[in-house]
Amino acid sequence: MTTETQRTEFRRLIRRQHGVLSLEQAKAAGYTRQAVARKVAQKAWFPAGPRTYQIAEHARTPRSCAVATLLSLGPDATLVGDSAAWWWGLLDTAPTRTRAAVPPDRRPRPRDDVDVVRRAIAPADRVRVSGIAVTARALTVLDAAAVLGLDAGAEVADRALQKEMVTVEKLRETHTRTAGRRGTTIGGEIIALAAGGAASWAERTLHTEMRAAGVVGWSANTEIVLPGYGRALGDVVFEEEKVIVEVDGWAYHRDLRAFLRDGPRQSALAAAGWVVLRTHWYELRGQPAVFLARLVETLRSRS
Repeated sequence: MTTETQRTEFRRLIRRQHGVLSLEQAKAAGYTRQAVARKVAQKAWFPAGPRTYQIAEHARTPRSCAVATLLSLGPDATLVGDSAAWWWGLLDTAPTRTRAAVPPDRRPRPRDDVDVVRRAIAPADRVRVSGIAVTARALTVLDAAAVLGLDAGAEVADRALQKEMVTVEKLRETHTRTAGRRGTTIGGEIIALAAGGAASWAERTLHTEMRAAGVVGWSANTEIVLPGYGRALGDVVFEEEKVIVEVDGWAYHRDLRAFLRDGPRQSALAAAGWVVLRTHWYELRGQPAVFLARLVETLRSRS
């Protein structure tokens, strides 16, 4: 390799790793310890962690910090959990502490900037993305749910499914293959919701909330005959007040039911004097009283 070729490859490595490199990478590129020390003394490079450096001309960002953390832990470290979900773009904000895994036989010293777990990750579940090793998409979704809990984990899974980054089948296969890991129970719940259970859960919850509040005069999964359109199915129908409640699961499933809500059906419902209210799994799990109040007010105004 010529010197110019070596320099070109080194610049590409730096760009790929968001302006960060390890001492070992610097040596591989031809830098001696003395040369690295001179770069630091000249403030061309800055320490970014144990045996890692940030190049001055590259801005320090959450991504560069994550790269520095992984490089400082060694080549067998892997970004996992909510940190991996953020790296994949499934979370908008980086976690306050990087979460990484190292093989079970490793015992790195505790550090303030990283949560390290000792865990074996199969080669099939470990990929390189933008310069660092990270869990593959399906395992990332399941691990993130284990860290974040069911509600926030569902949002991560929903976003991954919407973006077609994973499939329900891949989540199920990964869940089965990695059974016994931390968060297995939540992973199973996520898959059940992703497979369509979110809508069923939301409908059952809505029915329970309405009964508890004494809301009467409704029927579930009821057909309505609309002039000029034909038959339409309502999730919850208040025939006397001409109010329909549409209940969604996750955003991932909305396209599958779009024909029930939009276009000709919506026009036919409006022309026949029907009012449509919509709710979803997230609202009914987090703030069912808010939707119930809106429903009661609508029914009152239509009575």
